[in-house]
Amino acid sequence: MMSDTKLLTQFVESFARMEDMFALEEVPDELLVKAETETWESWREFPRWQPLPVETDPAELESLYQRIGGTFPPLYEHLLLSYRWLEVDLKLLRLFANPPGDNFAGLSESIFADRALAEVLIPAGYVPFGRSSVNYDPLCFDLNARLPNGDCPVIQFEHESILCNLRIGEQWQRWGSFSELMSDVVLLDS
Repeated sequence: MMSDTKLLTQFVESFARMEDMFALEEVPDELLVKAETETWESWREFPRWQPLPVETDPAELESLYQRIGGTFPPLYEHLLLSYRWLEVDLKLLRLFANPPGDNFAGLSESIFADRALAEVLIPAGYVPFGRSSVNYDPLCFDLNARLPNGDCPVIQFEHESILCNLRIGEQWQRWGSFSELMSDVVLLDS
């Protein structure tokens, strides 16, 4: 079995292999990949970004934890505290951004970006952290079903019931834990 640290490292390394990582919007300079040399090709293409290793004080998560009424699974928390990145398509899901900054305002903005989803899911104990790669369905941590190690199942919710009727409709468990999701992304990448 792979150590959590190794799994986390391989998961982050898979970002660049699974997505082109073009910076289509304004990107903080610290995430941009610096070209070795300036060529015509480097000027024609969109700049690329990369995940940035950044150690963040765990206390910075407290205000977000108060807003969501719980804590993230340990591996996801470790990911947040160790790296900064833009939204990334990992083929199995689109992972919300955790952009550079002194706190987690950017991540919080992503979690609460769709007010209807946040108002229905979060009070029910489901915290969005990404979306399906093929549609707008949110992927959430199920804080109601903590595993002994603190991890959570990952649930996908059909978005239309929430957006149209402000109620949870069809849902299904996509992964038994965030650790399982990370392992599946790493396997898909290899």
